[in-house]
Amino acid sequence: MAAKTFSLRIKSMYGCGDMFAGGAFLLIGLLFLNYLTDVVRLSPAMAGSVFMIGKVWDAVSDPLMGVLSDRTRSRFGRRRVYFLIGIFPIFFTFSMLWYSLNIESTFSKFIYYMIAYLLFNTVFTMVMIPYNSILPNMTTDYKERTSFVTVRLMFSSVSAILSGVLPMLIVRSFGDRVTTGYFVMGVAFGVFYALPWIFVFKGTWESKYVEPKTSGTCGIYREFASAFKNRSFRLHTGFFVTAQTAVDFLTTLFIYYLTYCLLKGNLFSIVLGSLLIVQLMSMPLHMKISRRLGKTAPLKVGLSVWIIALLISLTLTPDSPVLLVFTVAAMSGIGSAASVFVPWSILPEITDVDELITGRRREGIYSGMATFIRKIAQALSVFAIGIVLDLIGYVPDIQQSDGAILGIKLLFALAPIAFILLSLFFASRYRMTEEKHRIIMEEIERRKREKNPSTDEEVIETCEELTG
Repeated sequence: MAAKTFSLRIKSMYGCGDMFAGGAFLLIGLLFLNYLTDVVRLSPAMAGSVFMIGKVWDAVSDPLMGVLSDRTRSRFGRRRVYFLIGIFPIFFTFSMLWYSLNIESTFSKFIYYMIAYLLFNTVFTMVMIPYNSILPNMTTDYKERTSFVTVRLMFSSVSAILSGVLPMLIVRSFGDRVTTGYFVMGVAFGVFYALPWIFVFKGTWESKYVEPKTSGTCGIYREFASAFKNRSFRLHTGFFVTAQTAVDFLTTLFIYYLTYCLLKGNLFSIVLGSLLIVQLMSMPLHMKISRRLGKTAPLKVGLSVWIIALLISLTLTPDSPVLLVFTVAAMSGIGSAASVFVPWSILPEITDVDELITGRRREGIYSGMATFIRKIAQALSVFAIGIVLDLIGYVPDIQQSDGAILGIKLLFALAPIAFILLSLFFASRYRMTEEKHRIIMEEIERRKREKNPSTDEEVIETCEELTG
């Protein structure tokens, strides 16, 4: 029987939800550390600690939200109800991040932004964990899932372009009233990130499913640990986290690299825009590569191009042609697009492997664990960047010393290359194909008919053979 295909309208209503994750994640990664150090005037180490504390909270909230969404019962389903609940909190908490309250005390500023960031992370988790979990319930078709993810990530890329280019244009339009500019920007993008969830709610659905009973809190923690028995998830975690950590170094240090190493801070919005436009244009290409050569192939192609770009960036100086700066940005866009596309296109099939092992649908667990690990990696990256900026003698808003300039350049290029190489290693070990996925789905259906949701080691071994 031919697989059911879905219209572009339906895929777009689903996909527009990633305007929040793709835009807000990038905007915060690009500007929030710089905002805390150069506008709020927190020390780089203290600003990095805001990120780190927020992610400690994520260590609790992300996996628990995964379990909660798996077990939620409402007339709107397990996941969709959170899309409605999150609309106003998204607007409010994102706006809070960019409002100073005219606080004078450095410690009070630290406490305020720590609380604001904790609240934002909580809302992000409440909405994005169910969103990342819902696609496997919408369709089981291998290629249709890839199509849904492609449309989703194109919305994410469009949002990233707007979130990368417009914020500083808004801020600078207020002249010397920088704090007002940041707050207006926060309000505007808070609305932009909140409204799409109305369409996501209307354009998604869930298959009916009854979650088996589990044994309280101890059962929850066992569920977290059991995710790592799934070899495909271990490999996914490896190439997802390492590739995205490389992206974190790129986005966080990009403004520092342009401003202090190349003395081209005035080009920040335009150069970033070119990177993000290329990222958007690369998505259909990555989908074609994925369908022809396998789901990890775009990662291998894109990250290799990105390595070349980073090596070129080491040679650039303030006298380098602007065209070369844009070329490096464009090549980086090809790589960063692959680092986003591949992990999210693969995650649904990992939950299928889990169902074969456990006999249960636990998309929330996997979404929660993946999001948690991803955000912990980002926090560690930003925290490390803050510490290193302190160590190399970075001082805001002045011409940096030669040592600081060299440190920023090396951190911008060599750290991402190290994580890219790790990502390529993990990706080379993941060997799921469309045929293997078909075998898994057929076995799941057979076990359902026979009412035999086995969890024995033989099943785990079979899954490892199929995925690696």
